[in-house]
Amino acid sequence: MTQATVLESKARETLHQQLQARIDSLSYLPTAAAVAMKFVELGQNPDAEPGDYARIIGADSSLTTKLLALANSSWAGVRNRVTTVKMAVHLLGLGTVRTLAISYCLSGLHNELHLSQAESQIFWQISLWKAVAARTCASLTDPKRADEAYVAGLFQDFALSVMYSVARDRYLCLLQDRALSAAALLAAERECFGVDHADAGRAIALKLELPELFVDAIAFHHDPKRLSELVANPILREGASAAASLPHACNAWNREDSDALAALLARCTPPVELADFVSKVQTEFTQLFSFFNEGKVPEGKLPDLLAATAREAADNTTRLVGTVTDMVREAAEAGAQLHRRMTSLESEATSDQLTGVLNRNGFTTRSKELLAKAARYGTSIAVYYLDLDHFKQLNDTYGHALGDAVLRSAVSASHSLLPQQAIMGRLGGDEFVILLTGCSQESARDIADKVVSTVSGQTVAHDGQQLHVAWSAGLLYIRPTSELQDIDQLLKAADQLMYVAKRRSGNAVEMAVR
Repeated sequence: MTQATVLESKARETLHQQLQARIDSLSYLPTAAAVAMKFVELGQNPDAEPGDYARIIGADSSLTTKLLALANSSWAGVRNRVTTVKMAVHLLGLGTVRTLAISYCLSGLHNELHLSQAESQIFWQISLWKAVAARTCASLTDPKRADEAYVAGLFQDFALSVMYSVARDRYLCLLQDRALSAAALLAAERECFGVDHADAGRAIALKLELPELFVDAIAFHHDPKRLSELVANPILREGASAAASLPHACNAWNREDSDALAALLARCTPPVELADFVSKVQTEFTQLFSFFNEGKVPEGKLPDLLAATAREAADNTTRLVGTVTDMVREAAEAGAQLHRRMTSLESEATSDQLTGVLNRNGFTTRSKELLAKAARYGTSIAVYYLDLDHFKQLNDTYGHALGDAVLRSAVSASHSLLPQQAIMGRLGGDEFVILLTGCSQESARDIADKVVSTVSGQTVAHDGQQLHVAWSAGLLYIRPTSELQDIDQLLKAADQLMYVAKRRSGNAVEMAVR
């Protein structure tokens, strides 16, 4: 094995690990998918009433706001103002409400990938196209179960955005290869990450604990033979096939896709023309996109191109892929420039200049956002309060410059041990706090023990001496079923636990569970 091959293999392994870590860190996924599945179940219940939908929607203030805004918009065309969720459900219809609710539950997925707004919107458009195509095809067979296909379609290519977030430049190079077929794209992904987006989609579906049929429909949407073998449900099987074929019917990734989709539609009773099918998908997509973007129509050429027939679409190869590629590239470039400018300004306003973690204002703002999300979806919360042992004595004896070096060392060592979704802030002096949501009681304690033990092994050199660093930590764990307090109350309780640890021995963790 050559040195180049070894390096390539190591790079692939590294990206594979980063991809898996990114999937594992998507804390929003399980709760969002669980809510979405509630709406799917309601759609299969013939006895479901508007009040059943209203109760689920009413528990989410953001979804409630969106639904009421739509019901009172010019699109709905009502004269009297709609003031309740139940009225909105009656007005819009159960089918429309299910679609909007499922979409909204999952619309925030890309926000956890640290993409720019423009990048997120591009990948959200792709997911939405897949979902609409899957449901439109499934509704030809069984309209009552078409929501199942919609959910599967929504996740079918979500892994594209995850891969892009892990290795932007390398993955962008793959997307820029306009002659790349679907099969070649999958092969290129496996060469780069060790897995393709279908494999990654399966891992995401398993994290969601979706039913096995959903997992297989997502995992094998580019493998018709395996899809037919493993997915007996024709709703999911045909929906997955349509979603996989429709985007490619307008480009040269796989010229056979358009013919396969046309053949699938020809077997319907009555038969459906490809052009009519695509037009229907386009119309619904535009309506959904407009809803989520406050009346704006999708940017780019994607909707127009997808309205063409298979033969016409084949001639638009370069245009479609080029549009998507250019959008991604331009978004990446603009996003990078904007990110650098915004990061600099935000850093000054919300970050501690000495240690690089959030300052008091930054931590308070972010913690309120995380607490609101935890309350909405019923997830656990872990609050850590950290204080260096004997820090005042060290400052008085050796000076503030050394004290600053000790702080930087302790924070750097601690921050490196935290999960991606955790936030860390400095309240002042040697007082630091950490907030983590969606973790188990055992993992919360394990993180605290690792932080304390790791920092206790840190030393700072001074005049030939090695000065040791140590934390005292208070950990307050809030179960998902417990009533939440505001951040100030939680920090006060964690602070009291920290002082118990400090009085006991220092270099220790004191934990309480509520």
